[in-house]
Amino acid sequence: MKENNHKHFRILAVDDDKAVLDLYKMILSPANPMPTMPLFEVKCCTQGDEAVDEVKKSLDENTPYAVAFLDLNMPPGPDGQWTADEIQKLDPGINIIMVTGYRSTDTGNTHSAANFSDKLLYLQKPFYRQEILQFSTALSTKWQAERQLLVLHSKLESLVEKRTAELVKSNKLLKIEIENRARVQEELEQSFQNLKKVMDSTIKAIAMTVEKRDPYTSGHQMRVAALTRAIAETLELPEDHIEGAYMAASIHDIGKISLPAEILTKPIQLTEIEISLIQAHSQAGYDILQGIEFPWPIADIIIQHHERMDGSGYPDGLAGDSILMEARIIGVADVVETMSSHRPYRPSMGIEKALAEITQNSGTLYDADVVTACLKIFSDKNFAFPT
Repeated sequence: MKENNHKHFRILAVDDDKAVLDLYKMILSPANPMPTMPLFEVKCCTQGDEAVDEVKKSLDENTPYAVAFLDLNMPPGPDGQWTADEIQKLDPGINIIMVTGYRSTDTGNTHSAANFSDKLLYLQKPFYRQEILQFSTALSTKWQAERQLLVLHSKLESLVEKRTAELVKSNKLLKIEIENRARVQEELEQSFQNLKKVMDSTIKAIAMTVEKRDPYTSGHQMRVAALTRAIAETLELPEDHIEGAYMAASIHDIGKISLPAEILTKPIQLTEIEISLIQAHSQAGYDILQGIEFPWPIADIIIQHHERMDGSGYPDGLAGDSILMEARIIGVADVVETMSSHRPYRPSMGIEKALAEITQNSGTLYDADVVTACLKIFSDKNFAFPT
């Protein structure tokens, strides 16, 4: 497999508006790139079928694309959803970002298409320069790591097959085989750690993208993640459960990326319809993440973080032990952080009222053990949200 240059990635931009394509080129191929910015080669197409042909050509020439930005509507040709499906059939390794300027009411087709791959994300117009750079950098780095991992796995499989054949011929190679297997295991572990670092970077990039659309809650997810980790550690959960809870909390509001920015930043009380739209962000987050193979049940945790112990939460009205412990922890951390922070439609209520809220509803809305751990963190450990 031919490998791309370490800092050189190919990006495919597809939009029927030439001005938008020029914007992609300006952002990703600037005259004076930042020193830390990877080099991107940007190819532009105005129609979906043209983009599919370009992907075929790139595969024939062994110069595949790392990331594709697809406009959802590109008259008179096929739409972005058809284009994404056809491109994924040709190259399952490419990361696709669907770019749309409106909320579609026909969500059935969108959800169905989102299920076919763990490499499909959504971005709403108008987008920001930083969003394009963050998506391109994080997903290109992830793409490169996945290709390197495939090469390594192929080499390791060949090595294991060779050693196994030699063992059949002679028992004298047993000691060598044991040593080789130990080395292979070490290499696999190192590969996993490298991939985990890339995944962490991708999660942070996605979290920043969500908060760019909602400046009033900038840092909200990271503060909730910090309190979530502290509660999980106080409850003495296993280390992998603590890490999973922290990662889920870091992107627990990812579903808000599908909401219009004017709702998120509205300075007055929301209408019932607007509230119902915001409440749908748990399901939207699950739909985005369910196809990605995390080491933890991230999608399940995110869809449950607004469920309540008495079954009064949403979206599924789960109760008691039906709710994952990580989701119960995030639910408490989310309430405490939200009440103690400023919002467009109200000032901060203060940390004391936030703690009073979880205390009053301990065992009813919130897990009693989680509430006890949270109160202990503030009273005994003087916890403070990161700034």
